[in-house]
Amino acid sequence: MRDVVGGVGLSGVGVLLKLYGGRVDLPAVSLDKLGVVLIVIGALEAAYGVFRMTRGAGRGSPAKRR
Repeated sequence: MRDVVGGVGLSGVGVLLKLYGGRVDLPAVSLDKLGVVLIVIGALEAAYGVFRMTRGAGRGSPAKRR
């Protein structure tokens, strides 16, 4: 569950940077492009969290429960 919340939060920050970061000029980084990267990373993290919740990872494998 923590991965899903973190991924959604990271994607939210990425959307904000994408929408409003183009107005700010920084010499090293373009904030709107950084926003796109954060959106992708956040979506991947959220998808991984959903995968872990559906597969039951984190509860221990059946071999360890013997």
